Amino acid sequence: MKDDKAVWRLVLRYAKQTELGKLAPHDLRRTCAKLCRKAGGDLEQIQILLGHASLLTTAAYLGTEQSLVHAVNDAIGLEMR
Repeated sequence: MKDDKAVWRLVLRYAKQTELGKLAPHDLRRTCAKLCRKAGGDLEQIQILLGHASLLTTAAYLGTEQSLVHAVNDAIGLEMR
């Protein structure tokens, strides 16, 4: 018999054994997406991973973070003359 709540129960059981306490499978999904993005993953690839129809949904899901130390435009490689 198929049990749709099996993953949910496993996540809850193992989360209780950690300092995390309460954790849901969706928290793991969100964390995976954010780690992929932080590691340089393209927004479009993360969209496919999550199964979002709209790129805007994926962008909103991830939130926005700006690095002031490593600004994205620093990697363009243009030189001022």
